[in-house]
Amino acid sequence: MKEKINRRWALKLLSFLCAFLVWLGVVNLADPVMTGTVEVPVEIENEEVLTANGLTYQIVGKKTATVTYKVKTTNAFKIRSADFRAYADMTDLWSVTGSVPIKVEVLNNSEYLIDSPSTRTSTIKIETEPLQRKRFDLSVKITGEPGEGYETGDVELFPSYVYVEGPESQIGQISSAGIEINTDGVTADMEGYAELTYYDANGNKLSPGDRVESDTTQISYQLSVLKVKIVPIDFQVSGQPASGYRFTGVESSIQEISIVGLKSALASVNTVIIPGSDLDITGARGNVVKTVYLEDYIPANVSIAGSTGQEIQVTLLVEKLEDRIYTVSTADVQLSGQSDEYRYEMVSPSVSILVRALTEELDSLEISGADFSADVSSLTEGTHSISLNFELDPAYELMSVPSMDIQVIKVNDGPGADDSAQEETSAAAGGQTDETGGSTQTSSADSDNGTEAAQAHAEPSSAAHENGQ
Repeated sequence: MKEKINRRWALKLLSFLCAFLVWLGVVNLADPVMTGTVEVPVEIENEEVLTANGLTYQIVGKKTATVTYKVKTTNAFKIRSADFRAYADMTDLWSVTGSVPIKVEVLNNSEYLIDSPSTRTSTIKIETEPLQRKRFDLSVKITGEPGEGYETGDVELFPSYVYVEGPESQIGQISSAGIEINTDGVTADMEGYAELTYYDANGNKLSPGDRVESDTTQISYQLSVLKVKIVPIDFQVSGQPASGYRFTGVESSIQEISIVGLKSALASVNTVIIPGSDLDITGARGNVVKTVYLEDYIPANVSIAGSTGQEIQVTLLVEKLEDRIYTVSTADVQLSGQSDEYRYEMVSPSVSILVRALTEELDSLEISGADFSADVSSLTEGTHSISLNFELDPAYELMSVPSMDIQVIKVNDGPGADDSAQEETSAAAGGQTDETGGSTQTSSADSDNGTEAAQAHAEPSSAAHENGQ
């Protein structure tokens, strides 16, 4: 049984081989004609006909033609799409329908073709629209960060502008044109060529298509890379504020600025000076705000790095001063030049002084009698009004010179002298014997009242001093 099955398979295989050989022989002897098709790109001829009329075109639909040809079976493998050329002549444009007839010609292997080739699609659809030519000044977009301590400078382009031509609808989408330069890590000047790029109104890149043409697509550039130097800004303030006010400082959004330039130019610039003529506070009764353009104060051969910091707001701080009265005990006043022949006793238990300064400075000021001194070396027996010496920090202004009354008593050696002197001192003091080592202070809401009070105290003291002399 197994031998019969194997014998059948062998017969079947032999039959198949015989049939193939018979078919091959028939084909080689008969060589029938077959029809083939290829897709061929359609070329446009005589475009200048439209251009001369200010028009351009766009192909609608397929941009290829299906070419049909006849060839013997044995030669079919020799025919390729490159053997044909399909074209549409714009001089044949039918403006009503926008159709142009497609024509086909044979380029190669024409001897194998039985008949002239034909196209299944006899026309190609064309849409025309006005042609626009527009000039664009080229811009530069810098990408990347230069090496540390360096900044990009000026860029020179050649050409600096281009003319772009194409369909009005596509040219209208172009808002600007330029190139991009990558400066990542650079520390020296750059030069080279960059591809022309188109942008829309939002700065996005555009790909307008092959119908948009420009004078050139490669733009030459030269980019300078400059050294960066950070220098401080010196604000020089001039003038004096109104009486009763004090200039307390300068506030600015920046205190230093980065400048760029050649190393030789930067070497001579160590600070940017804003002169006092531009920062005047004469007669000011409050803060003065000035707008400063830093470009006006730097040398011509350097420039400000980046786009920020060129215009700044400067505030000149002017604050109102406060008058405050301080009352201190005279018991601790330091007397110099005392004589052993006299005894010195304070007639006034306390003395008041008027000090002018900023509120926060007055709050921190502490005064005691020990801070005062007086020279009594020239005094003789009697009651005198003497000026007190008192040194204040320059932040404080002493509005009235303090003075006090003092009793100079001659020392007697006889019995009862001390009691007699004590009675005279008590009579001169008018019963005022309060002696304390501390001080009190009164904040004057009205500085004029405080000044008058201090002056009123000083005038009788001066009169007493004259009488004592």
